[in-house]
Amino acid sequence: MSGTLQVAGIAAAALVLGGCLSWLGRCMRHRQGLGAGSTLSLDRVTLRSTRLGLAGRPDRLVKPGGTIIPEEWKSARRLRPWHRAQVGVYLALIEEQFGTRPPYGVVVTGDGRRHVIENTAELRAWVLSLAAGIRAARMKASQPIAVEPVIGQCPPCGMRPHCRQARS
Repeated sequence: MSGTLQVAGIAAAALVLGGCLSWLGRCMRHRQGLGAGSTLSLDRVTLRSTRLGLAGRPDRLVKPGGTIIPEEWKSARRLRPWHRAQVGVYLALIEEQFGTRPPYGVVVTGDGRRHVIENTAELRAWVLSLAAGIRAARMKASQPIAVEPVIGQCPPCGMRPHCRQARS
């Protein structure tokens, strides 16, 4: 009989320990800003859209219900505009690739706060406008800049090796 009581005591202790560890794990997840839901990917999936000309790799893709939500973790303690833009890209890519429109994305800042970024038409338009501006700037970077250097300016110039208009 005492052997059965010992086994029952060990089983009860294991159950209590398991419950405590589970609770501690939830507390740690909450402190670090991790949301609920099953994790589909931890920085392993690169989303791409040739139609939109965008690509990105979210830190976490989570499925709290029937939709996929991107999470981005930042060491900064404040939400910045470029964090919103990055999540906006992920929202557009998820919609494009999986055919379902996420209602929001999340930025988790360094202090563990979760900032919900609503998936609005304004956010999407802003992100696509930013992407178009970046593509236009990249196209201009390959075009020569019209310069009229004065003799003596070219030798010390750091761009001389790349310049087609350099003077001796």
